[in-house]
Amino acid sequence: MKRLLDLFGVLVLVLLLSAFDERGAEQTVVRARAGLDDVWTRLSPRAETPSSSLPTEAVDNGLRGQFAAVDERSPWTLLMADGAELDIAGLGRMQTRPLRIADASEPPLAALRLPAGHQVELREIVALDPAPGGQALCPEYPARYLALASRGDRLELAAFADRPEGEARPCSRLSFRLP
Repeated sequence: MKRLLDLFGVLVLVLLLSAFDERGAEQTVVRARAGLDDVWTRLSPRAETPSSSLPTEAVDNGLRGQFAAVDERSPWTLLMADGAELDIAGLGRMQTRPLRIADASEPPLAALRLPAGHQVELREIVALDPAPGGQALCPEYPARYLALASRGDRLELAAFADRPEGEARPCSRLSFRLP
């Protein structure tokens, strides 16, 4: 432990001396990290490799099925969901990834009119293959985030052009019937 503290003291001194030279400081930090990683691997106990046959890659398969729009006048009448891939009739196929689970009481999610404490799944749109002649979710800017929440017999979906935080407002709201 004393050697580790000595190494830390030398590291702090070197960083202070090289703080005036940004490039030198960056190189010093990189070298120090490599050294500390080496020390950490020697001090850390070895973890046993699990002999389980469980998959090690996370699979995004929370939402599956076919959902019909509640409002038949909506330009997006049908949602086909297969985990991270959503295919909305009249829009196209989009690939999403989880962002975080939010509370419905957060300001940007008030448009969904869900009770406080209700969980809302926020997803980031990472790719969009638009349908020919399809209508975009957001009129001015492309939708980049989705908020999904179940509400009774419905799936509520809100699209955001900006990260759904603070004063951000949804640019589109959709409601689908749960099967």
